[in-house]
Parts: sequence; C-alpha cells; structure tokens
Amino acid sequence: MRLGLSCPEISTTAKIENKQMNNTSLAKLAQSSIKALAIGSLFASAGAAHGQSFSNVLDGLKEGSKASLNVRARYEYNETPASEINGYSVRTRLALETGEYEGLKLFVEMEDLSFNNDDDRPGLDVPTTELNQVWFSYEGAKVGRQIFVLDDQRFIGHVGWRQNIQTFDAATYSYAIDDKSKLSFAYLDAVHRVNATSQDLAGIVFNGSSKLTENFTLTGYAYLLDFDRPVLSSSDTYGIRGAGKIPSGDISYSYSFSYAKQMDNGGSVRDFDVDYLAGEFGAAFSGMSLTAGVEILDGDGVTGFTTPLATVHKFNGFADAFAGNSLGLGGGLPEGLEDYYLAFGFKAGDVPVKLVYHSFDTAGSSEFLGSEIDLVASYKLNEYVTLIGKFADYSSNGSASVSYGTADKQVLTLEANLAF
Repeated sequence: MRLGLSCPEISTTAKIENKQMNNTSLAKLAQSSIKALAIGSLFASAGAAHGQSFSNVLDGLKEGSKASLNVRARYEYNETPASEINGYSVRTRLALETGEYEGLKLFVEMEDLSFNNDDDRPGLDVPTTELNQVWFSYEGAKVGRQIFVLDDQRFIGHVGWRQNIQTFDAATYSYAIDDKSKLSFAYLDAVHRVNATSQDLAGIVFNGSSKLTENFTLTGYAYLLDFDRPVLSSSDTYGIRGAGKIPSGDISYSYSFSYAKQMDNGGSVRDFDVDYLAGEFGAAFSGMSLTAGVEILDGDGVTGFTTPLATVHKFNGFADAFAGNSLGLGGGLPEGLEDYYLAFGFKAGDVPVKLVYHSFDTAGSSEFLGSEIDLVASYKLNEYVTLIGKFADYSSNGSASVSYGTADKQVLTLEANLAF
C-alpha cells in the first residue's frame, strides 16, 4: 500500500458554481426555498394573529440567535485492485440558527466542499457548494431541508462521516407523550445524497419508543418508501428494536436486538418478502469495552433486504465494501449478507481507540465472502479542534456466486475538525 501523505495547499475559496448542479437541481433548490419561505410567512402571520406584529416576530427570533462554523480538512487514501486515490479535501459549513420565539425557530446552513485535485478524490465525494439545510420548526414540527435521523441510523440516517452529509426535504414531527415515551412522524419528499445527487420519493415514516424500565427501551417503526425511479428498492419495512443496559458492579453490560420485515410496495420493480435480524452484546470495564454482534440482511436469491436511507458507513465495516449494495445499488444483495463482528475499545493515553473485526457470509447459502479489520482513533486537541484517524482493510474471498464484496479494499482517512 502506497500512501501519499504530503499535504499540498488546499484552497478553501467557495466555488461560485456547483459542478454537479444542473438546471433541474437548481429548480428543486429554488422550489424548496420558496416552500420554506412560504411556511415562514405562515408562521409570521400566525404570530400576527396572536397580536404580534411581524417586526415583533423578527425581534424575537433575533434574540438568542447564533452563528456557527464547522471546517473539516481530510486526507483520504482509497485503494482497490482497479484504482488508487489520494484525496485532499476541505469541507466548510456556515450556519445561522435563530433564537426561539413562541415555539418558532429558523435554521439556515451553507456548505462548500473543495478538493486540491478534482481528478484524485474518493468517488462518493463531489465538489459542491450548496444550501445544505433550511428549515422552520414550531413546537415539535420541522419543515424544510433538514438532517433527520432515527435510532441507530440503520434505516434513517445522515451519513455524517462523509464530507457531504445526507439531508431530506421533509416535514417531521416529534411528540413526547411523557418522560418515557415518544412518537416521531415524517413525510419525506426528497433525499439529497452524499455524492451531491438527489432523488424524489414519497416516504411515510413512523417511529414510536417507550422506556419500559429504567434500563430498557423498546421501539417500533414503519418506513414506507416509494422512490420515483427504480434505481433503489421501493419497499415497506416494519420492525422493532430493543436496547438496554445491565449495571453490575464494576462492569456495565449493554445489549440491543432488532427484527424487521421488508416487502415490495406499489413502487417496487420486484416482488419480495425478506427479513432483517441484528443482535449485539457488550461489556465496559476499567476504561475498556468488548462488543460482539451479528447482523443479517436476508436475500431470496433475486432481491435482498435494503436500507436505502441509512447511514450505511456505520455498518458492515468502514471500507464500505457492501455499502452501495445495501442501499439497493449495483443489484443489491440478492443472496443477503451476514456480518459477524467483534469490537475492542480502549484508551492509549488520552486517545480513545477502537479495533473491530468483521466476518462476512451470504445469508442464503452461508458462503464466506471475506473479512475486514477496522481501526479508529480520535483526539480532542482543545475545545475547538478534534483529530480523527480511521483505517479499514477488507480482504475478499473472491466469491464467484455473488457480485458484491468481491474486491479487496483499503481505506485510510486522517482529518482535523474545527468547530466554533
């Protein structure tokens, strides 16, 4: 493995033109902004109806408002038998969040992603300048382009590790029944991907959780996703998830389990009925942790279980050897995927370190696909700067019976995060 670790100067000048933005995406952005502004006007009108003038509303929002800056400089080495990439990038986010006025709040965030060399970069990262988020919230409801995550992000996530985060054009609502139970609803109109592409969908999301005991929470969910193109699997997914802790002296135990059933719906191009199973058990002691788990995405030989809106990087190894297929791309996972993993966490001085081993099989025939070793470490330099290093080495078994996980892959990222 050859690493090009010399760090040439990276320009942080925002690009005036998004290289990936065509007329359609510009129109969608304008449409989303107009919708958000219209909703804001409605809120302002509502304030006026309660005896508050528009200027009173603006003054109330201004009080307590704050700006934030987030900059991430990253070096990423990515090697497969077909390619080798040494990419240097800088992602800059500038955001403004208003104060809350009678339950109303506004948030706007701009994002720029620039590269030292546009021809030498990871395939998923794309140079872009965009309106990353713009939303209004009012008493638990949020409307506009926004980050939206649920539970462990296995089904709905933001893919925060990539330079360009995943966002949604959506209307979301969270309601706390009491201090132990919460309901979340959402309508998803579009998803904006980490590779600067967008896709329309009609997504209905329901998620309800209840803390049944002091150390155990049970969650039920239904995700009904109908994409406008058959690139991704439209599907209806219903499931449950449980997570808890077992305090025991100097050792703290934790566990989680999930089961879901996924079926085709009116937007699906195939008929299918597949399952998802996951379980994890861990123990923390003396500043260390040990975790063992399994995740099974079922496949019927033609279609496999997919999670098209997930933070897939968080699952099945940092090398993302199966990420695209679990999203539903590249033919999906027709024979499914079984991931057996063991993780060990510890501290090297003041540096938290985590080492993970994965073993991958097909779910249908239990054929060995490959294995992966992951390593991640982080160090908080001060209250503003955090350094993170991540390494993944996936070794394929060279299976001839499936089309996924067939290529070796190594990934190394070194990054500095600056937040004000």
